[in-house]
Amino acid sequence: MASFRELGFRDNTPIDVKGQQVSPRDLTIAVLKLRLTKPKSRDLVALRVVAEGTKGGAPVTHTWELIERFDMRHEISAMERTTGFSLAITGLMQSSGAIAPGGVRTPDEAVPGDDYVAELAKRDIQLAYYRRSA
Repeated sequence: MASFRELGFRDNTPIDVKGQQVSPRDLTIAVLKLRLTKPKSRDLVALRVVAEGTKGGAPVTHTWELIERFDMRHEISAMERTTGFSLAITGLMQSSGAIAPGGVRTPDEAVPGDDYVAELAKRDIQLAYYRRSA
């Protein structure tokens, strides 16, 4: 997307195209929408997080993996499931007090990880965890 921005495809200022005033951004959206919209597509979200470091002076690696597929029964995309459920869980945790208000903290500091992962599992989103020590 940086290339699109640098080339001006995201500009809102209209330019002349054969006598018509068209914003590059509107044109870009119209062209991409024709080619990227796939109403019957079934998406996939694949995620791997690898954390490497030392613990007690010894190297250790922690790896989490997530593979989420389109939910055919409910017709919910994998992207909707992974982003929407995640936001909903966080909102529910905030409203219940599981995430304490106030202060500036990173998500890993503020959100109780085990509870969050358990809530994902209730929605049939499974994280695989692997630990490797050298």
